This record gives sequence, structure tokens and C-alpha cells, in this order.
Amino acid sequence: MRLLGIDYGTKRIGFAMGDTDQKIAFPRDVVEGRAKALDYVDRMIDYEGAQKVVMGIPVRHGGQEGELATEIRAFAKEVMEKLGVEVEFQNEILSTKAIQKGAVSRDKTDAASAALILQSYLDKT
Repeated sequence: MRLLGIDYGTKRIGFAMGDTDQKIAFPRDVVEGRAKALDYVDRMIDYEGAQKVVMGIPVRHGGQEGELATEIRAFAKEVMEKLGVEVEFQNEILSTKAIQKGAVSRDKTDAASAALILQSYLDKT
């Protein structure tokens, strides 16, 4: 099954593609703004055959969700209702910080974070 990973941010939204058979995720693109992100998801469903979306959601060590979680859940609901694709959540806590410690250029950080989120999901399935 083809999966689309999303690292949702207030300014930039990163995307990655992965596959449940190969169990590997690859960074794809970064877009700015929610409307462009929704269009991007639609294109990935049509052109890449994405059958499920995996969105990162910040969950602190104590189990409570971070402050951006409400906005992330609202975007996920919009994706499900408008595009008819299932959305699952994967804890993204520290994903961007982990990527920033590596050798990823700043403009690719969000896509790399999306790939890390999606890879974490694939590793547990």
C-alpha cells in the first residue's frame, strides 16, 4: 500500500512517500500553506496512488498532545472529508530536531521530517 507522510507546520508542510511492502519512506516536497497542502495531498492520491495518509502529531512524554495538535487534527479531518482517504497519526515529537542534527539542508527539513514520521509508522506495522 502506498502511504503519504505529512509533517504539518504552521508555515511549511513537508511530505514523504512510502510503501508498506518495501517498508521505506522517502522525502518528497515542502509546500507553504494549508490550501496548497490539501491540493498536494489530492495530487499524491491521483498520481502516486497514495491510499492512506500518516500525519505526525506532537505527543509529549507525559502523553498529552502538543499545542499544534488541534490544527493538525482539523487538517486531517479536512483531508478525510474532502479527499476520502484514511488518516492515521504517528507521534512526531522531536522529529524535526532529529533531522536538524543531520546534514539536511534547511529547505528540505520538513520533507525529511515527514519521511522520519512515515518511517516510524512503517517500522511499527
